[in-house]
Amino acid sequence: MPANVHRHASRRRSFSPRIAAVAISLGLLFASPLMAINPNEIREDADSEEPTKLVWPQRDFPDPDDVKSGFKPGERFQYRGQWGVFRKVAQITISTEEVQSGDPSLLNVKTEAKTTGFIKALFPLMLKGETLLEPSEGRILENHVTDTGRSNEKDSTSTFDYETGRMKHVDTVRPERNQERDVPYPAPLDYASAILQIRGWDLEADTQHPLFISSNGKFYLIELETKATEIISTQFGKIEAYRVEPVSAYPQSKIFREGGKMSIWVSKDARRIPLRIDVNTSIGTASMRIEEFTLASEALVAQSQQP
Repeated sequence: MPANVHRHASRRRSFSPRIAAVAISLGLLFASPLMAINPNEIREDADSEEPTKLVWPQRDFPDPDDVKSGFKPGERFQYRGQWGVFRKVAQITISTEEVQSGDPSLLNVKTEAKTTGFIKALFPLMLKGETLLEPSEGRILENHVTDTGRSNEKDSTSTFDYETGRMKHVDTVRPERNQERDVPYPAPLDYASAILQIRGWDLEADTQHPLFISSNGKFYLIELETKATEIISTQFGKIEAYRVEPVSAYPQSKIFREGGKMSIWVSKDARRIPLRIDVNTSIGTASMRIEEFTLASEALVAQSQQP
């Protein structure tokens, strides 16, 4: 265990409603790294500085046709946000639907993260995201995020032009954050879409896959690896699941850094349900745990109702 983890662990821990809410909205749970996160937004990274010059490594991404099975319209995953001993401090939802234009090649991915219970009274938070996804190419075309939190209002949009290889990020609340930049890889995803794509991966043990994440106008190249197959307890019963963890991130961030650990569990069956996301930090564990879900296939929906 890193020395800084021991150092923090030795201190007396006090409860901070704001820290709890931020931890849950962050990675959700995609929390300290991915788990305490709102799949679309990492609050702590909003003000972080990114190096002005980045040399992105060469990286091959999987053929989109091989991993697009995680993207299906008409699906919904609802999670309970948990922090330490507090079993429900937030609710996070990821859903997919066909675009209004009826273009079958595109998909809308919507997310919502909000604090609940007494945490809501102390630190109200409502994060919403809507992403226009091109499943056949494994990439997003546009991502819009709003935040109506008490002290962190936000309304921003990132738009991708793959003909020019550029992203345009516009923040109407904080225009000083507006920017345009080159897109180093052709397959950017927001956090919600990334969670969905993981469902389409070959998740056998020791396999690794890259994710190229766009968040707050910043980019992250994250390498995930399947570490084990485990039986985890859910409100639907005990389910066998793959445990997937990040093994590297470039550049480093407050979420993906030494001293924090994140794990994602995906059911080891045809449903490939993202069951749980944990992020361990020096102030406790933030977790997203499945409460309700609806799948596109009627057979899979019926199966999901069994304990």
